[in-house]
Amino acid sequence: MRVLVSSVVALALIALVPRSQGQGVQDLIPSLVQKIVGLWHSDEVEFMGHSCRYSQRPSFYRWELYFNGRMWCPGWAPFTGRSRTRSPSGAVEHATRDFVQKALQSNLITEDDARIWLEH
Repeated sequence: MRVLVSSVVALALIALVPRSQGQGVQDLIPSLVQKIVGLWHSDEVEFMGHSCRYSQRPSFYRWELYFNGRMWCPGWAPFTGRSRTRSPSGAVEHATRDFVQKALQSNLITEDDARIWLEH
């Protein structure tokens, strides 16, 4: 599915880009592919003394671009924080907040630990 969405987006962008003299579509493809691939991101982070992972990926909902975020800490928490926002950075931020709320409900962290993340 991810490859299909990427391909459709790439083809749509290529069709919408006006041709300029001396620069064919072949010259634009590498930069378009780089921008599309850059929409996916995942990494590892230390969070409250635990090794955790987070990711963001684009998705379409009602023909609009959204970003799905996830945060999880294997070996510490049996759940995943999730979000869907319009911004890439917001996806990770809201997934982290969701993770913190779930950790608080599961008594893995204290209210004092959670307050920093939930006040915003």
